Amino acid sequence: MNLINLKINGYKKYQIRFLIVLFFINSILFLSDCNGSERTPFQFCDNFNDANDCTEPKTENDIVYLDQTKFKKENPSFEDFGNFLYFTARETPGFRLVLFRSWNGLSSEEFRSKYNAYLLYGNSKERMEGNSFKPNIVVSFHYLGALLKEEFRHLGIDHKPFQLEALGPITLTYLVEAPGMDPIVKKRTIQLKWK
Repeated sequence: MNLINLKINGYKKYQIRFLIVLFFINSILFLSDCNGSERTPFQFCDNFNDANDCTEPKTENDIVYLDQTKFKKENPSFEDFGNFLYFTARETPGFRLVLFRSWNGLSSEEFRSKYNAYLLYGNSKERMEGNSFKPNIVVSFHYLGALLKEEFRHLGIDHKPFQLEALGPITLTYLVEAPGMDPIVKKRTIQLKWK
């Protein structure tokens, strides 16, 4: 009888040890899951602070409301609207990218020299104008007005009378070439509406 009790008690000790180890492993996994930036390094974002934190997060589908009272052009063209987006509304589609290690294992200069980010719409592709680098975070943005004006020229409608409804949904493609990472391609659709 004592031999059977010893075996049962021995199994209980191993089960308790196993459960404790399992608890610690699950705790570590849970805590790492709570940090979304590690699991999802790419975030749509249209504005940032000096620390490259996102202050205006976006999604794959957004409605952007524009103040029509600030668009003061009489009989505006599509090019006029592009200028309004660039100079007045200052719409800047962008993103925040978390690197898995400092500069992805390169020097700061080498990382910056090989880094490229593009924004595409229709047949137009432009290199993103704004970039800010920290050892573990990169943010980039581009002026929507500049990209739309380029596409309006491609389509030959830049001098035609503008109507917001004619734009419909705008599908943007983000292309990011960060050294030490596979190329990132993301799509985002925005709908521009008057307030």
